[in-house]
Amino acid sequence: MKTKLFIRLISIAVLTGMIHACSLDIPYENQFSDPDAVNTPRAARELLSTAYSQLPHPEFELSVLSDDFTPTSWIKKNSDLENLHKWEPQPILDLGSSLWQKYYGVIATLNALSERLPAIPISSEEARREVEQITAEAKVLKAYCYFDLLRLFAPDYRDGKEKPGILLKDRLELEFLPRTSVENGVTAIRQLLQEAASAMKQTDVCYWLSHTACLYLQAELELYAGNYAQAAQLAGLVIEDKGGIESMSASAYANLWSNNPSDERIFSYYSSTTASSFYIDIVYDTSSGDYLALNETLVSSYTEDDIRKEYTVLPFQTIFRTAQYMGKYNRMRKEKQEITYINKLRTAGACFLLAEASCLDGKNEARAVEIMNEYLARRGAPPLDDNLRGNALMRRILTEKWKEFAGEGQRYFDLKRYRRTLLSTWTTAAGKNITADDYRWNFPIPKEEYLYNDNVTQNTGWNQFIH
Repeated sequence: MKTKLFIRLISIAVLTGMIHACSLDIPYENQFSDPDAVNTPRAARELLSTAYSQLPHPEFELSVLSDDFTPTSWIKKNSDLENLHKWEPQPILDLGSSLWQKYYGVIATLNALSERLPAIPISSEEARREVEQITAEAKVLKAYCYFDLLRLFAPDYRDGKEKPGILLKDRLELEFLPRTSVENGVTAIRQLLQEAASAMKQTDVCYWLSHTACLYLQAELELYAGNYAQAAQLAGLVIEDKGGIESMSASAYANLWSNNPSDERIFSYYSSTTASSFYIDIVYDTSSGDYLALNETLVSSYTEDDIRKEYTVLPFQTIFRTAQYMGKYNRMRKEKQEITYINKLRTAGACFLLAEASCLDGKNEARAVEIMNEYLARRGAPPLDDNLRGNALMRRILTEKWKEFAGEGQRYFDLKRYRRTLLSTWTTAAGKNITADDYRWNFPIPKEEYLYNDNVTQNTGWNQFIH
């Protein structure tokens, strides 16, 4: 019975991968109709590439939920987008269901791969190293998925680490699992990353997860869990791995929003097929304008010489006025550039991890100012006051992070973490009516997950909408 279930699930995982298409320049020729099909390092790499290709891209939707955008006059013509911006329950239900299925789809594929990897015959030292690398990458990719799920569907660590978190689906068989606690979820993610770190090799190919990407996720996880000194140390190693702050040149930043290689990329999704459907929901009409413009407060915070403004803010002449639209991927699309890279992890993120952790540690605020000023110098932005400390320093770090990652979904996670403290006034500025205790901060567990599993509990507040 177990073998039949294994074969059925791996067929489903592979079918999903075929639908999404392998995007990493590895031909997907095997059908993987049974576990014995994964019998070489190359076949294992192909199945891993399927898992990469299934990775969801919620950057735009999370930016809509944050305060990156403000609606334009066209928004009334797209009720779904308008309701998502307003945090109406139904679009969040739909988004949550989609992301849950997609992330756990990746995890199912990785579990199928992990169950087969130990049985692959090793015929050479090169094959052994490749299997070790694939094993490590699979663990990091699973950790990546678990961490996003935890931050989206569970309370923030500081809201209660003992509260229900996510499901740790580490086997391919159908299991009726309860939600683990937030703390236990962090522990499981940490273990995956620690196991992978010692085996992962470095690579300059940004669409495979590397040792540097593993360090980055470790730093982000420890910051989330409040282990600030450790997070700062790990973030420093990431920056060192990327060649230091000096590698963050103006051309490297510009190349992030092109099809050119960039020294700042740590991990990016790469595909001319999936990326072609990425970020199109912001556009109402190519000549009339977009449904959403950039937040005016955000736009006004850039100085003229700041290269982030050049690539983030897109002045656009509508029939009414000149609007400040989203740049980056939106600019590429308007300029008819093909989008092949979707940036997931980059060096600037490590700078903010280091600065935030150093500030929160309470012992290294001078280091936080130092790393911020080194970063800002490379962006052409004014430096922070050397004497800035405490909450004032943290607010500046979060503002500069907002300016760096506008439209990339990062702001949503910062709002969730700091909604009770430093960012408690964000709702007024964004024109939203969401309190710090609003149930919608934690996405709903999809009905399909607990329909036949009595061990799964729903997040508070969502039972009124899911029956």
